[in-house]
Amino acid sequence: MPRHDDAAASRASLLTSLLTSLSAYQVVAVALVGWLLYRLIPRPSSGSQPRFPVWATLEIPLVSYVAANKGGLAQRIYSALSRFGGSLFGISSTHQVLVNTSGVEKFMSQGLHSLTPEPMHNTLLVRVFGRPDSPRWDRMYYESARQLTIPVERMFLNDAAATATLERGAIAKRAASFVTFSADPARTQPWEKSAGIRVVRPDTPGKPGAVEANLQSLTRDFGAHMAISLLYGRDFVARYTTLLEDFWRFDNDMFPLLMIGIPDWAPFRMMREAKASRTRLIDELEAFYRRLGQHSRGEPVDFGADMSDAGDAVIGRQAVYDKYGWTMRERGHADMGVIWGQNGNTQPMLFWYLVYLYSTPGFVDELRRGEVASCVTLTDGSPSEIAGLDMGVLSRDCPRMKAALFETYRLASDPTSIRYVARDAKLDDGARKHDMRQGMYVSVPHSVIQRDPDVFAEPDRFVPDRFLEVDEETGKTVARYGRLRPWGFGPGICKGRTFAEKEILALAATIIALWDINPVGGTWKVPTMMPGTGVKKPVEDVRVVISRRVF
Repeated sequence: MPRHDDAAASRASLLTSLLTSLSAYQVVAVALVGWLLYRLIPRPSSGSQPRFPVWATLEIPLVSYVAANKGGLAQRIYSALSRFGGSLFGISSTHQVLVNTSGVEKFMSQGLHSLTPEPMHNTLLVRVFGRPDSPRWDRMYYESARQLTIPVERMFLNDAAATATLERGAIAKRAASFVTFSADPARTQPWEKSAGIRVVRPDTPGKPGAVEANLQSLTRDFGAHMAISLLYGRDFVARYTTLLEDFWRFDNDMFPLLMIGIPDWAPFRMMREAKASRTRLIDELEAFYRRLGQHSRGEPVDFGADMSDAGDAVIGRQAVYDKYGWTMRERGHADMGVIWGQNGNTQPMLFWYLVYLYSTPGFVDELRRGEVASCVTLTDGSPSEIAGLDMGVLSRDCPRMKAALFETYRLASDPTSIRYVARDAKLDDGARKHDMRQGMYVSVPHSVIQRDPDVFAEPDRFVPDRFLEVDEETGKTVARYGRLRPWGFGPGICKGRTFAEKEILALAATIIALWDINPVGGTWKVPTMMPGTGVKKPVEDVRVVISRRVF
């Protein structure tokens, strides 16, 4: 998903799992250390662009932890240390974390002239995506940032455009090759290569095959391969043979460390290898834009590459880059945010969605008989294939599929909305009124309420129908978010949410239609979660047996 203007900020949840083991006194100690760090960090000059503070990345999970322990000693002490009081937590006026603030949605819905995500995005470009830190870069970014977003919104946020894009992805054909039952690496699909495939039973006429695989690795690469092909074209994915490996190494091993201030020159192997992956990603994006320019000007294209299926979003961004004089290298750096936004959270979410669907007794069978059958048409014969996928029906008339996805968001996502206060603004906090001054950052960790038993009963249990309700006007059962905010809110809400949701639903529906998935050992166990980069990660992958459905 070009996901998440807001979700990118969710990297701050990196330390949540550590904080849950701390005593109240240790929490206070961490807060005091953070305050001391804040006092020691050099302040930018008044002429420099505002960067999101490194220490604030640590403050968000710290506040999320103490806020989850309502009325506890840690919360009371941290509240006493906070600058503003009420539902605002923060030891510095430079950054405040808003937790269950009564007027937060109205406050965060102000226009981009008052509250803007752009300084946070620029921080990510410099700190994480490796963009050089210079006044020229800052100037170019702020001059063109909003125009660079428009093509992304057109392709991924517009409902009709998102549907049309996914229909170009040949989802039915891809789902039929989810696994290939081959032990020969040269004959497997790109998304199988990291999944530890072991053929249990060859696929033969009359006797469906079976393989063992690591489900997280398989599904995230399956989704990413399709999504990146739709954005940058099939040639880009075929030519860049280590794309998926490089992307996930950068995402898992480097991004979280950079966000908490560890430099990319840190002398340990994991960082060196991840930095090399990031460099290759930027190199390939730079080369892509060079070829796209050649194609658009009618010149010979390097390697004779076919650029005809490049996505509308990158074609639109190319025009903006040209207008503002971005070099090819600079385009490669800037598009790191696009390729990560499209895949960094969506593909891990597909994994969790499939885990919850298949591990809930009888639920997949119910979906197959009902909603999946209404939108996925299968051929006769063996093996059965998908003859048609009705994206409109899937989006409009499959509320149980959607409700289960919303419940997966609730359990597996860690979204945080971060905004820079560009103009002085008022925040209504019940009986209190806060003056939010220009130059500060505000963060809203939406995950605080996602496991709050006062908001969601039995918050640690997957309840697939939790978000179903009856529409008062039509009497139809529909899925609605309620208080869930997986995409953030306000003008900075995720620009790829429409595409992301449709992608996950479509891939899951087609996999469910064709494939049985069972855990090795016979008993499903949802893996323990650890903080990720907007979406939680499993402590270990889930080893499963995948076989064709028998009709």
